[in-house]
Amino acid sequence: MQLNYAEWVCPQCKTKNRETCNSWMYDSPIRQCKACRSEYLDRRWREVAIDGFDPRSNNAPLYAKVALVLLAIALVCGIMIYFQYARGYYSIKIIAVGAGSVLIAIACGINALRIKLGFQAKDNDKYMAESKARLSDPQYVEKLRKYGYKV
Repeated sequence: MQLNYAEWVCPQCKTKNRETCNSWMYDSPIRQCKACRSEYLDRRWREVAIDGFDPRSNNAPLYAKVALVLLAIALVCGIMIYFQYARGYYSIKIIAVGAGSVLIAIACGINALRIKLGFQAKDNDKYMAESKARLSDPQYVEKLRKYGYKV
């Protein structure tokens, strides 16, 4: 189940489009409006056989460092809440920052583990195979060239 969504407004009919995507937006950069069926280029999407993978998608130390920093922020928030609560009051903002830091740290830790355990590499292999399959179609390659891609 994919939880990420990309939204955009069609340049032709101004209809708001929304579709699910992977976190790195690996797919064809040629998008089609669901309402008017016009095609246009959206540079947010990456054709990985041409553009390559996002460097962050394989950087486990980055996610581990971010998780540690966020856990440190959560710890500071916890200490602040403890001392505030001892005085008979507490700040909802500090609780929200601490809880948000913990949740995002968990997500970063999971992402670092996915990279270390090879799950992200398997996903990247799948995205590369899909990209190469799209690029084997001469009409698709010609459309990319028309939009300025160097294929």
